[in-house]
Amino acid sequence: MKKVFWIAVVVILGLLGYRWLDQRRAYGAYEGFADAWARENRTAAADYGDEDAVVQAFEKEALRRTPGGAAMEAFRGTLYSVQSRSKSFEGDTDLVVRQTILFDPPGATTGIGGAMFARFRHVARVRKTGDGWRVVGFEPTYLEMGELRRRNEISRSRNLPGVET
Repeated sequence: MKKVFWIAVVVILGLLGYRWLDQRRAYGAYEGFADAWARENRTAAADYGDEDAVVQAFEKEALRRTPGGAAMEAFRGTLYSVQSRSKSFEGDTDLVVRQTILFDPPGATTGIGGAMFARFRHVARVRKTGDGWRVVGFEPTYLEMGELRRRNEISRSRNLPGVET
């Protein structure tokens, strides 16, 4: 009886591990595509998405056509926050993710971290194909842009990040 129990535990853990790894790969395809979009690298985006998604992202929803993208001079990195994840009836993974792009505007050079940020909401659909997970739908929406506050400015604000005096 103990042997059957442990075999069942191992099988269940194996299935959960496989599902977690599969979802991680789906998210990885999205993140690679979104990072290529933020860097305006169409060739890299083609490694993670199908042609329709690349055309949509780079011709119809180009980063430089947004208020945040127009102010970018030097790219300094991206941050991601998954808002929701769901499976469609077809087996696709639907993601809603908030992407924050850190950048320097013209005339400001910070070196690390960027002087400003731009936030976008992405609705993406990722599909498992013979070539692995691929982005088949990508809709970025501009949310906001602002200045990043440096640590010494925060300490002068009663040590409360984001609260101005």
